[in-house]
Amino acid sequence: MTDKPDLDPKDFQKLLKEVGESADARTVFGEPVISGDRAVIPVARVHHKGGGGFGGGGAAAPGHECTPECPPECDAGQMEGGYGSGMGLGYMITAEPVGVIEVTPEGVWWNPTVDFNRLAVVAAVVSGIMAVLVTLGRVARR
Repeated sequence: MTDKPDLDPKDFQKLLKEVGESADARTVFGEPVISGDRAVIPVARVHHKGGGGFGGGGAAAPGHECTPECPPECDAGQMEGGYGSGMGLGYMITAEPVGVIEVTPEGVWWNPTVDFNRLAVVAAVVSGIMAVLVTLGRVARR
């Protein structure tokens, strides 16, 4: 019989809390920059995604005989010494720049970051839709 690992869901909650608190614009892009009377503060969009699960199992007693209440592993002869499953945990953090806040004596400005990849995708989709509409218009005239 194998020893079960000492798994406490509170340990995972603590870990996820620490990771979540550490992932912000400063972690991704650094501290705000101050030069003279001007400050530039980076802004990021940070997404957290995660999931996990625990397992279970049991041990076959010495001289165990399978009964209808036993799991399918028993009938397959796979329960010698027991059966079990483990746990898994996955977590992902993504961050993307959104822009910067610029602070000067004259005022505060928001300067958004331009995502050229997103613009290229939108342009390609719009071009494709226009091509389909033009083609459908020509077919309808015939």
